[in-house]
Amino acid sequence: CEVMGGRLFVRIYLHFLAVLVVVAAVTGVVIANGWRGAFFRWWSERLSTHFASLVAQQPSDVARRAMVRHLADTFDVDITLREGNGDVIASTAHELPALDEEEQRDVAAGPKVLGRGRGWFAAAPVEGHGLRGTLEVSPVRRFRSPHLVRPVMLAALALLMVGLASGVLARRISRPVERLTEAARRIGGGDLTHRVPLARALRKRGGRPDEIDELTRAFNDMAERVEGVVRTQKELLANVSHELRSPLARLRVALELLPRDSTSEARLDDLGSDIDELDRLIEDVLTMSRLDATGLPAHPQRVDVRALLAQLVERAAHDPAVAGRQVCLGPGDPIEASVDGALLKRALWNLVENAARYGAAPITLAVAATDGALELTVTDEGAGIAPADRERVFQPFFRATRGGGSDGRGYGLGLALARRVAEVHGGSIRAEAARCEEGEERGCTMRMTLPRSEA
Repeated sequence: CEVMGGRLFVRIYLHFLAVLVVVAAVTGVVIANGWRGAFFRWWSERLSTHFASLVAQQPSDVARRAMVRHLADTFDVDITLREGNGDVIASTAHELPALDEEEQRDVAAGPKVLGRGRGWFAAAPVEGHGLRGTLEVSPVRRFRSPHLVRPVMLAALALLMVGLASGVLARRISRPVERLTEAARRIGGGDLTHRVPLARALRKRGGRPDEIDELTRAFNDMAERVEGVVRTQKELLANVSHELRSPLARLRVALELLPRDSTSEARLDDLGSDIDELDRLIEDVLTMSRLDATGLPAHPQRVDVRALLAQLVERAAHDPAVAGRQVCLGPGDPIEASVDGALLKRALWNLVENAARYGAAPITLAVAATDGALELTVTDEGAGIAPADRERVFQPFFRATRGGGSDGRGYGLGLALARRVAEVHGGSIRAEAARCEEGEERGCTMRMTLPRSEA
């Protein structure tokens, strides 16, 4: 979530910064060029008028040429002095363009700033000592490239200030999306009580909600309804399962009281087996309901896990559910762990029953200690489980395609209960192939991994 949220925040923030950089650059260039143009107009027009008066005071062309060179060197400008017919009297190295008739008429009325050819230049009328012409003055040569240092510094400062404000805005936009993503993950993971908090300002002042606040409220309403539906279903299932135990007990008593003879003995035994299976199904449903309600093992204690597996092997020798399948215990040393022995025993027995129904003998139980964890395995030699179904078999009421030797019974709750027992102990369970022969996977291993607590 942090990574995704970070990416969203970075995208929003970089978008703001990119827009600000473009705006700042364009604004800086526009301001710099506008300031430069305005300065050139103002400066050139007044400078040309002053230079024209100085040149007009000179008595001869030689003196005028000397004055033009002096002014050009002193003020570092380009100057061109022309007669009324356009002939050049004096000029610097860069001769300015001649004026056309319309421009000459405009300049005769007063100094003008013109833009043509090399750029801006000003022209002013010159009259005195038999001279009637125009004086053209270009902007200062060393100022032709605009000074962008100050505008760029101001733009950078503005960019920094607005960038900090944009960071707060980007975080304010991306943070609710991050919270919604986290809430969706937690609810999808089974935490149906999680809710997305509303904005602090909305909680304190009861302000007007925006679109994100409305989305947050809609999400919380949806989560509330989902939690209610799931809670109602679990309560209904638990209540119905609990109520079914009484009629099952009465049926069991009635079967025991019925007279038995050679013709009815087998039928009554089948009925008794069906009642036992229904009783186990109800017990599984009630156990899952209790685990969903508490979320923790009911009676954790120090248990010799290998001795527990030995008890299951002994039970398999007499339990009709295994139907005489060979169940054995793999080699190993005694291993202790802090677990709920009754729950773990029930979960492992469900794995044994599942192997007996859908796999093939021999069925091997084993336990091994790894780094801070226990690995309990139940392995059979059957056809195995298709890779596409290895995760789905742990869903309630799902049954994969059965291999050889299946009795066709079961309701798809045994493996679901085994996974729930592993989860409440802080562990996990997975199905995998027992071995691979000539490129084909064979057999099935149910591997339950539990943390090995020393407390």
